[in-house]
Amino acid sequence: MKIKKLIALALSVGLLTGCSTKGSETTNEDIVTEITSPVEITFWHAMNGDLEKSLQKLTDEFMEQNPNITVTLQNQSSYKDLQQKITATVASPKDLPTLTQAYPDWMFNPINDGLVTDLTPYIENETLKFDNYDDILASFREAAKIDGKIYGMPFNKSTEVLWYNKTLFNELGLTPPSNYDELVEVSKKIYEAKGIPGAGFDSLNTYYTTFLKTEGKTFDSSFDVTSEESAKAVNYYLEGVKEGYFRIAGTDNYLSGPFGNETIGMYIGSNAGENYVKQGVGDKFEVGVAPYPTNASLQQGTDLYVFSSATAEQKTAAYEFLKFITSTEKQIQWASETGYMPVRQSAIDSEEYKNSGSLIASILSDATKNLYTNPVITGADAAYREAGTVLESVLADPNNADVTKKLEEFKSTLNSIWE
Repeated sequence: MKIKKLIALALSVGLLTGCSTKGSETTNEDIVTEITSPVEITFWHAMNGDLEKSLQKLTDEFMEQNPNITVTLQNQSSYKDLQQKITATVASPKDLPTLTQAYPDWMFNPINDGLVTDLTPYIENETLKFDNYDDILASFREAAKIDGKIYGMPFNKSTEVLWYNKTLFNELGLTPPSNYDELVEVSKKIYEAKGIPGAGFDSLNTYYTTFLKTEGKTFDSSFDVTSEESAKAVNYYLEGVKEGYFRIAGTDNYLSGPFGNETIGMYIGSNAGENYVKQGVGDKFEVGVAPYPTNASLQQGTDLYVFSSATAEQKTAAYEFLKFITSTEKQIQWASETGYMPVRQSAIDSEEYKNSGSLIASILSDATKNLYTNPVITGADAAYREAGTVLESVLADPNNADVTKKLEEFKSTLNSIWE
């Protein structure tokens, strides 16, 4: 194979100082800068239905433009199954795919074990040329780094927004709430007028960490879950459930169903649920969407990671694929078809995206102003999930809930998770 190579650009001394993770040592390896012979790469993902169709369409377009690269998509059914597959397979690196979708906290241990490729030298490579990496939203870029090194490429991203029944709001003379106090006020008015809960949060663990963020606290190993701020987060939701103006998703799993059936006036859920909202509502009422009703919103969705077990040619092929699907043009296409938000500011600001018919396009600039990410540390994924479990147990039985006891139990569980 005729392949042009050059030594990868070294990371600055500043990036290397104090690193606790190993990652894949890409700074001293030869990087393939031109693919001149056929290369096959595999991509594990968890996109289904129309999302998978859109991903396949992007992949086919890439292969048409890059005839020497074959990308095989391998659907792992769900995020849960994908995470389990990655966890089970890292013990045998030769069986890993070339690249995968993953949440950053899934990859903490594989990165620490040197199983994931540091993409920094590829992005900095003058020959491979990544088109304006700084155009990717800063919060997405930071979430894909560990110890200053770029391991993930942001792809299918979302944040939470407020979905509301605009027809109902117009009828009652209501304005979408912009903070937690207003959310209570508007929810009570809906409940009093229509006898249905005014609002709810799709994700209880996201609600919890976001509430803490608005209180100036970060949910990490040093945070005391029995603190005043933690109790305030739980009691805020608990009081609403007790009085009837709030509800949880419960057995409905997501609130888009009750919303479409007009049994809840508004709810906080992912912007990526736009297609489900539209399908559930149909022509029953006009749907409105507004930014998350507080000064912080969790950035969600997966990044794409390249495993270090891939050959040099496969790594470059995977990198070229990442460049393609995160380009401004393709991010507009992906966002318009799927409801995910573009990862590039230029795509968000483009007239093409704003006029794409997406409900969230007009509010996305405001909705992404105060994005945050949960810390990527050992135990973070388990701790985050446990927060949702604790809240579910409290809110599912509101009249018998002992918040103090539940939070003490939560603290005890976290002690073992964070260790």
